[in-house]
Amino acid sequence: MKQWNRFIVMALVFCIGILPVSDVAALAADTPAGPEMVKQQLDQLGVGANLKVQLADGKKLKGSVVSLGEEGFELKGKSADAPRHIAYNNVNEVKLAKLKYRTKGTPDAVEARRVVLGLGVGHHIQVKTTAGMMYHGNIQLIDSDSFTMLPDHETTPVQIAFAEVQYVEQNLSTGAKVAIIVGAAAAAVVIGFFVWLGNQD
Repeated sequence: MKQWNRFIVMALVFCIGILPVSDVAALAADTPAGPEMVKQQLDQLGVGANLKVQLADGKKLKGSVVSLGEEGFELKGKSADAPRHIAYNNVNEVKLAKLKYRTKGTPDAVEARRVVLGLGVGHHIQVKTTAGMMYHGNIQLIDSDSFTMLPDHETTPVQIAFAEVQYVEQNLSTGAKVAIIVGAAAAAVVIGFFVWLGNQD
C-alpha cells in the first residue's frame, strides 16, 4: 500500500513539475475581482460584449453589455427582457461567454480583441491569420490594434493585428497536455487498484 501511495505522490509531482506556470494559471480557479478591476475589464471589452457574470451572492447571469457607467453597467439577457443594471461592487466575476473567435470572411477586429483580452497575457493560444500563418504560443502584450505573442520554440516575438485574425483560442502547451494525460493515467491506475482490492475481499 505504501508503494502505491508513493507512486501517486510521484505522479502528481511529475504533473506539476512539467506543467508551465501559465498553464497552471489557466487551469486554476479564478479569484473574486474587486469593483475597480471589474470596471477595467468591462471598459476594455466594451459595449456589445457577450458575458457570463457571477454576482456577489453567487447568482449567474448571461447577456450583452448595452451601456457602461461610473458605478455599474447595463446587461441585456434574452431579447424580451429589459436591460438590468448591475453595480460593479456587486460583481464577483466577469468572463466572455465564448473564449474563441473564428471567421471565414472579413475579420472583426473588435471581436478578435475581446477574445484575446478575455484569454489574457500569459495564456497559451493558437492563432491563424488572413495570410495563412498559424502560430502557437503565449500572449505577451495586448494593445489597442494588435497583440504580441511568443511562438513556441522561438526567441523572437511576433506582432499580429486584430484585423488580421481569422481564428484564435486558448491552446494548452505540450507540457500541459502531457500532464493531463499522465494525471488521467495515474487516476485510472488508482481506481483499478482499489477495484482490485475490493475484489480480494
